[in-house]
Formats: sequence, structure tokens, C-alpha cells
Amino acid sequence: MSQIKENILTFIQMQQNMILAHWKEKLLKSPDNVFNEWMETHLKWMLDIFLQAFALSEIEKEKYLLEKAQELSNKMMYKPNIVHFLVQNITSIKAEVKAIIFKLPVREEAHFAFCSKLFSIVDSFTFYLLQCLAESENNLNEAKKEHEDRLTLLGQMTASFVHEFRNPLTTVNGFIQLLRADRPDLPYLDIIQDELSDLKVKITQFLMLSKKEKTNQKKAVFSLSDQFDQILSFIYPKILESNVQLDTNFNGKLCINGYADEIKQVLINIIFNAIEAMSLQVSKPIIKITGYQEQQQNYIKIANSGPKIPENIVKTIFDPFFTTKNSGTGLGLYVCKEIIDKHHGHLTCSSNENWTEFTIILPACQVKK
Repeated sequence: MSQIKENILTFIQMQQNMILAHWKEKLLKSPDNVFNEWMETHLKWMLDIFLQAFALSEIEKEKYLLEKAQELSNKMMYKPNIVHFLVQNITSIKAEVKAIIFKLPVREEAHFAFCSKLFSIVDSFTFYLLQCLAESENNLNEAKKEHEDRLTLLGQMTASFVHEFRNPLTTVNGFIQLLRADRPDLPYLDIIQDELSDLKVKITQFLMLSKKEKTNQKKAVFSLSDQFDQILSFIYPKILESNVQLDTNFNGKLCINGYADEIKQVLINIIFNAIEAMSLQVSKPIIKITGYQEQQQNYIKIANSGPKIPENIVKTIFDPFFTTKNSGTGLGLYVCKEIIDKHHGHLTCSSNENWTEFTIILPACQVKK
């Protein structure tokens, strides 16, 4: 590399913070907030790659850029709707660097030579990144297809099996109601009723897994914050029993168009899971629930102070039949994610030493006046 190019590169490295600030300001925002956040957190990482590539030979440079593109593709999920934003945001670094170096007191030929090499590096990296993301998507689709085929077969088997349980359960439940009416002081009826209710929930989860359970409800506009008032009344005894400190903060009504009972099932399931996770290992259990609206999306975050979930478990926590409980079915969180997906939303989990947080994102809906 010539002395002039080395001087320009040194100057660019000294101006990194300013370049990154300008680059961040010029980013094209996509409708996907997760992608936007990912893009901002990887700007410096990519700029370092581009600058490192300057010192390499042509063969070394291409190998290095491919390796880094593969590394970066492993950190993000390919989505067709963000390709345009991804390409434009990466390549916009060209204009930011060009604006800086053309202020330097060197010959115009040196400006063009430096920019030409930089543009080649950025374009090669972008090409390799898109190539790696497309390959990852193809592999993911193949694995997903195989997984769905297995679930379909399993669903057909479980549906016929589980349906056989419903009639006798209904009969037993009816006799419990009769016993409660005739012998209200008879012991253990509450325990039997609770166990039956729990069994009903598990059966519903299996039926939802098999895709055979159809809702009789129609979609309706409802308020998530109002629904939480009902949920908190329902879970209050469990909160008291577990000595959990519950902090809630909702900003607005947070209306959505969907199936209220299904969303209620999701929220109760996540809260009960949080209580169970803290029950044996946390001296001062805390659950923080926050709700707010941002860019036409409703966000509900349910965080608990339980033990950190290992990263490998976080990645598979929504998979069917995955559970860390001795008596768990591994269907609760899977069904929760299926419900949120059906509502065109997102359900994610993150965990560190202090908090484990489930984030629900659902499209906002305006209430008709």
C-alpha cells in the first residue's frame, strides 16, 4: 500500500467516531425494529472490517471478507423485507468516508484510488453477506420443513388420542359439581378440581399443537392493559402464596385486534412460569411487567429476577416438547409463540444474571369511536 493511502487510512481511523456518528444518523429505518437495533450495534464492527481489509492482498482480502460475512450472517436472521435496508445501510458508509477524505490536502488521484478500493471492499462484503444469509435461509427452510412434517405426524397421532380424554373429563367434572352442591364440606374437592383444570390446559396445548383445535371466537378489538387487570385478579392468590413482588406499569390502553382468551393464556402462562422459576432459588422474587406503544406496535415486557437461563436453552426455549421441568410437557411456551405468531406478533426471550425477560410485540389497533 502506498504512503499516501496509508496516510489516508490513518486519518480515517482517527476519525472513526465522527464517521460512525454520521453513518448512524443516515441509516434507513425499516419497519422491523429488531433489525434497526441490530444494524446500529454492528456499525463499528463492520467499519473495522473494511479498514482491516485495506492491508491485505487481493486473495487474502476476499477470504477475510467472506469469513467476516459468514460470522455476521450467523448473528442475524435473513428476512426478505429487510434486504433493501441492509444493502443501502451498509453501502451508505461509502458516502460518509468519501466526504471525509475529499477534505484532505492530497491529489485528487489519491482520493479516487482510495475510494475505489474502499468501495470494492464494501461491495464484496455486502455480496458475501447476502450470499451467506441466503444459504442460511435455505438450510433453515429445509430443517423447518422436516420439523413440520414430524409435527404433523405427531399431531395426527396425539389429536385422536387426546380427544378420547375430553368426554370422560367432562363427565368427571360434572359429578364434581354435583358433589359440591350436595356435600359442600366434602374435603379434597378443590384439589380434584384444580388437577382437572390443569389436565384440561395440557389437553388444550396438545390439541393446539396438532392444529385440530379451532377457536369459536371471532376477532375483536380489546385492550391489553384492561385485560391485565383481569389477569392480575386471577393470579393474585398465586402471587401472595409465592411472596412475589409485582411491579406493573402500563402506558395507555394498548389495543389489538385478536382473540382475547388466547392472549390471556399467553400472559398467564409466562407469569406462572416466572413464579415457578423463582420459587426455589430467589430470596426476593420480583416480576416487572411493562406495556407501551411504539411505532404502531404494542410492547409487553415480563421480566423476573430468577436465575439466568443459559444461552443454549434460550435458543430452544420455544421449541415443542423442550422443558427443564421434571413434570413439564414442553408445550406451554411453544403454544404461546404459536398464538403470538398467529396474531402477527413476535415473542422473544432474553436472560442475564439479573433478569429474564419475555417480550411480546403485537400490532397496535385503533379503537373505533
